[in-house]
Amino acid sequence: MSRRYEGQNIEQEDLGMAKEKLKVGIVSANWGALAHLPAWRLLEDDVEVTAICTSRQETAEAAAVQYDVARPFWDFEAMCADPAIDIIDAGTNPILREKMVATALRAGKHAVNQLPFATSYEAARGLADLQQANGLKGIAAPSVVGLPHLALMKEMIDAGEIGEVFQVQCSWQLSFFLKIYPGFSYTWFGKDGLGVSAMRNQGSHLLHAVRQVFGPIKSIVGRLETQLKQWDLGDGATMAVETDDTAHALLRFANGAMGTLITSWTAADAPGFHIDALGSKGRLRLDALQYPSIATAKLYHGRPDFRMMPSGSDVPVPERLMTVAGRLVEPHESDAHNGSQRVSIARLFEGFVRSIRDGSEPVPDFARAAEVQGVIEAVYQSHGQRAWVDLPA
Repeated sequence: MSRRYEGQNIEQEDLGMAKEKLKVGIVSANWGALAHLPAWRLLEDDVEVTAICTSRQETAEAAAVQYDVARPFWDFEAMCADPAIDIIDAGTNPILREKMVATALRAGKHAVNQLPFATSYEAARGLADLQQANGLKGIAAPSVVGLPHLALMKEMIDAGEIGEVFQVQCSWQLSFFLKIYPGFSYTWFGKDGLGVSAMRNQGSHLLHAVRQVFGPIKSIVGRLETQLKQWDLGDGATMAVETDDTAHALLRFANGAMGTLITSWTAADAPGFHIDALGSKGRLRLDALQYPSIATAKLYHGRPDFRMMPSGSDVPVPERLMTVAGRLVEPHESDAHNGSQRVSIARLFEGFVRSIRDGSEPVPDFARAAEVQGVIEAVYQSHGQRAWVDLPA
């Protein structure tokens, strides 16, 4: 039996002659292993995670055992240079990731970059240009862009279900740093100069999501605050906070829609995530407590009437959007855990793998990530100037 595979000009004579698996090396035994590794393993027919890298030999070897990965590395440059690895999935802080991703691209590897994508627009644009110049594929990893509910929201808006979009209201508010538990490993988020903050972290996820559904942002005005100026680290230790923990912005989309964006990581009771779109013929609202995932998200659809209260209903997500690698993903207890986004991330990675195979562009690619980075920088510029900032077309 013959079969033609995407991106290939040869016939496979039988199903036993499948494509060679792409080999992935993950940098990070923290978020990379906890969030990205389960997503890659949903693509096990086409991808194999063969390597994991940390900064020290003992932690790398321990992580390889813990996560059942064959090869430990404690030098990311050695991992990037390894000819048996096709894709580098870079974790850790933005400053180190910029160097890691650039090293991977120069070594001929396709690259996954987490968020915040870079420390500046110039750095983000540099990575996008390097990726293009080397003829490789690169993808950013805002998990909400792969969320099936967001994909359905986009399909319904594109199909005219809510008519002309008038308003887009989005918010992601968590309480990570309102009370810090002993041993919390992300207190470095409070240090200036590392490319992190509530706007750069959570805000970039929100911006990627609304960019995917509603298109480019034309102009923006924003304000940033450090409302909790000192963190209590326990046992009498404190830390002065140097990064913004709350951001508010007004958006003007290229399609004419008005928008608002609110994000904070010191919001009491962790209100969660939402995108609310109001149009001439109806409304769509994506809600999620904790992190948006298949276990926490829901999509609401309402139409105009004469009532003074909402009268719509939740929209079920079709099975076709809940599949990865052609298989419906069975629910797992981990999907309800805070931070579990394996299905959303796997959908992004599936598109990334397809782009490597057939030459298409993944979503969101490095060019899109640089565009979003430019919007983030515009918020900081607007805050400093106390004025609207126009973005390039």
